[in-house]
Amino acid sequence: MTSASTILILFLAVIVIGPSKLPAGAESIWLAMTNLSNAQRGLPELSLETARRMWKVNRSPLYSIINLLYAAAEHLEELRRRLAVTGVVFLIAVIIAGVFASDLLEALRVPAGDIDLIFIRPPEMFMAYFNVVVTAGILVTLPVALYEILLFIGPAFESDSEKKGMRLFRWLAFPAVLILFASGVVFAYLVLLPVALEYFATFGGDAATAQWTISAYLKFVLNILIGLGAAFEMPLFILLLARFGIVTSDTLRRGWRIAFVVTAIIAAVITPTPDPLNMSMVWLPLFGLYLLGVLLAMVFGKKPEPAG
Repeated sequence: MTSASTILILFLAVIVIGPSKLPAGAESIWLAMTNLSNAQRGLPELSLETARRMWKVNRSPLYSIINLLYAAAEHLEELRRRLAVTGVVFLIAVIIAGVFASDLLEALRVPAGDIDLIFIRPPEMFMAYFNVVVTAGILVTLPVALYEILLFIGPAFESDSEKKGMRLFRWLAFPAVLILFASGVVFAYLVLLPVALEYFATFGGDAATAQWTISAYLKFVLNILIGLGAAFEMPLFILLLARFGIVTSDTLRRGWRIAFVVTAIIAAVITPTPDPLNMSMVWLPLFGLYLLGVLLAMVFGKKPEPAG
């Protein structure tokens, strides 16, 4: 089972079963498995109280997790509501994306130019549409998910200044996530992808003709679009760290040399071509976004407590 499948199962379990029933259900299943094992070995059946004492003595990690779920039931109920809202938005986004799936696929195909895209397996074209629709649904849902997370952690802030700052950040985060992510996607789509695809289409053209499968092409294009869109969220991420007092604007200003190197490494990872020109096309905007994040940290970051 992949990590994505595990996360999806936990997501559905919290929403469908409910936090109050989830630990009791896990206990019941675990007890049934324990008694089944005991029956196979000729051992007596355990009651729930006896099993709990045994699990406690044996310091079972699963028992610790179940106790944690019992203790956090109220918070998990709130989390359930947030996840339900996110799930509904995701379903609506997927349905709308499904209606416009052909248009989305055609738009993603544009950067390929005259390159022929083919499919060589029976389900490949279906999976191409499926991946486009699901990816579009995830991207539309991300800002909503972020907003719901901020609502969930909001009660943890106690002072008036923290609550005021959190409310401001919460309302600014939604449009900021959209604008920054969309900027990264547009930059990748209009600037980076055409150059990268042209490079790969012509490289070694004397030896072979470029003819890419639709699945390989979409994986490449979506990784670039999502990767650069996520990288463009850097100012918001820096602001979040500064707002919570994890870093300060002074630390960020002094660390600009390190940031210069780190953004170069990120650009090298994101950029699909090995030439320095394309890398610089990504590197310089990323470093500019770091400087924007430093400026936001200076203005909106957590202020140091006055001495005395």
